[in-house]
Amino acid sequence: MSKGTVKKMPSLVNRIGTHCLKSSTRITHSIKRFLLLNLVLSISILCNIATADDVLRYNLGTSGSSIPYENAVDEDRAGILVEILALIMNRADIKTEKVMLSTKRAMIAFKTGGLDFDFFSPSWLPNNEPKGDFTFSDPIINTTEFFITLPENHSRFNTIEAIYGKTVGMISGYVYFDSDKYKRMDFQAESNLILALSKKRINVIIMEEAAARYWSTIHNVKIALGPIHTSGHMALRVHNRHKDKIPAINRAIAELKQTGQIDRILNKYSDFSL
Repeated sequence: MSKGTVKKMPSLVNRIGTHCLKSSTRITHSIKRFLLLNLVLSISILCNIATADDVLRYNLGTSGSSIPYENAVDEDRAGILVEILALIMNRADIKTEKVMLSTKRAMIAFKTGGLDFDFFSPSWLPNNEPKGDFTFSDPIINTTEFFITLPENHSRFNTIEAIYGKTVGMISGYVYFDSDKYKRMDFQAESNLILALSKKRINVIIMEEAAARYWSTIHNVKIALGPIHTSGHMALRVHNRHKDKIPAINRAIAELKQTGQIDRILNKYSDFSL
């Protein structure tokens, strides 16, 4: 090896070291960019999940017979709860998604978390019912359920005590706080209850007044209102995972009552004796 070659060796080593340092720096920057990109993507995914979770799912009017509350009476009246719900959620700035389920499946879906809220009256629950994983909004409208018979049977069932132990028609999936005191016979919808009553398949049913008046008119069946089964208020029953939205919902309800918008909706359906 010549002296000239030996003299150039340190310079070659330096160049190799510098090259390795630059390569290491580039690799480090690449790793940082990769990690930063992953962080941004992760945040984006989490944000999308949070946004999806903020869309509250509900079931309303899918049975086709819950008139005038959950389904349209005519082209100008979409249903009392349908109209009120839209106003509440618009004012509260809450997005919703309607899920198509039968009444019974909807009740199960709410209990298991498949639905986020529903319309419900605390008066429908037994006094000893354990507190569930939900919170009620402020009252929205009043609701009254009656024991209903044909006029010819009214005198036989004019007290609740006279009905104890008797077969009573109810809606499949609905909650009745004292159903254990009667022989429960389930029907799929309010329309079926009125038809069963008219055909004397059953002598007593439990039904909300406005719905009973609507379906008795549609089927041309004369009915008699017996004792009150429950009398209370309808509210939104919201799963506690969305409990943070209750204040906005309550503000919306208060504003709609104050401006008379809820009363105006109810007045549109006054022919059902609300």
